[in-house]
Amino acid sequence: MSAQTVVTGVVIDSLTGRPLPGAVVQMQRDSAYRLSSATTDSTGSYRIEGLEPGSYIVGFFHSKLDSLGINLSGRHVNLGPGAQRVDYGVPSAPTIIAAICPGARSDSLGVLTGYVRDAENSLALAGSVTVLWFELSIGGGGIRKVRQQVPVKTNDEGWFAICGLPSDVELLASATAAEAESGTIEVRVPPGGLLLRDLRVSRTDSSIAVFADSSAADSRRQRVSTLRRGSARVSGTVHTGKGKPVANADVSVPGTGLSARTPESGVFSLGGLPAGTQTVEVRAIGFEPTRVAVDLTRDRLTTLDVLLDRPVQTLDVVKVYGKGRASSILAFERRRRAGWGRFLTPVDIEKRHAIRVTDLFQTMPGVRVVPARFGQTVLVRGCPPTIYLNGMRLGEEAASDLDLLANPTEITAVEVYTAAGRPAEFWGSPCGSIVIWAGMLPR
Repeated sequence: MSAQTVVTGVVIDSLTGRPLPGAVVQMQRDSAYRLSSATTDSTGSYRIEGLEPGSYIVGFFHSKLDSLGINLSGRHVNLGPGAQRVDYGVPSAPTIIAAICPGARSDSLGVLTGYVRDAENSLALAGSVTVLWFELSIGGGGIRKVRQQVPVKTNDEGWFAICGLPSDVELLASATAAEAESGTIEVRVPPGGLLLRDLRVSRTDSSIAVFADSSAADSRRQRVSTLRRGSARVSGTVHTGKGKPVANADVSVPGTGLSARTPESGVFSLGGLPAGTQTVEVRAIGFEPTRVAVDLTRDRLTTLDVLLDRPVQTLDVVKVYGKGRASSILAFERRRRAGWGRFLTPVDIEKRHAIRVTDLFQTMPGVRVVPARFGQTVLVRGCPPTIYLNGMRLGEEAASDLDLLANPTEITAVEVYTAAGRPAEFWGSPCGSIVIWAGMLPR
């Protein structure tokens, strides 16, 4: 009997530098149809025994390779008698990017790739994926928040790849497939790197229309957004890095209008949620907002552990230097004494203990805050107002993005005007204008 060979090795995920469990390693002898295989364990290790020495075609398979949209060719190895070691690895990010994004050169750009899948059975579905982000453009007498949006269609197998995305920037990603859709989640692509993320979609069980002016006649009501509902549930605990529960944290799922406040135990529970990939957003006083992407399933409970580990640096008294800021303070006080609008001074803001910027407007007469696709939209007299930040006019979408623009601890004063009563320098929407001052006035 000829000596037999034992082959061992490790499969490494080159994208993360970690072992890859669950990979199926296969070895086939050139002169025979017999196939030998083994599956890697939690350490990425495998072992195949009983092989005869000779020439083999070897390779491995893993679901991650499918999501990356690549096929690895087998390679030839010559095995002698005794123990042999053969290691494998997922190709590096530059190699994969070169394969799926020909011509990509910039080291500062990245790629998002994955599958659109059904939330219930994980089957891949043909559909589309949209990624959007915001860039601040300064010029023309103001700041414009420019919306950048990239929609792509999947292939027939539901696979997608979006090349040339800005790296280390918060991107908003969502997916649709026929009448099914996901929520909107935040993703961040590493510089010159690759982010693998499947998006799960579902049909909504019910929906609720949100209108700008709830008191107007039905024929004149303007729909602001549509909230999705379902039968999925999520529960969990909000705590600090030291394990201390966080009380009074606001937990919500954007696009549903559903939220909850944590008690002293830090525990939360939300039901009536749509299935699929969704965002659980947690906000608490003293911490930066945290958003966690979760894959929810209909009629099942998903548990979540939320860590708040990024404290917000509260602003001390602002020392004002230079004529520009001093003149802003004097102008603010002059408008406040004139009484044409509604004002929040630093003292007023401090008393409100706002968790998000839109919380500052919750009890202001004539102002309405309504849930939107991602976050909250502020309305003045039934429609989105023009937003000014430190005297600079922002883009048209700013009324829906206030919670993304700043943290409440950064806001030092607010002015709200209707169209009829606003100063000429804050012209804009026929409904009115909101002027936000951040770090310009002493607290």
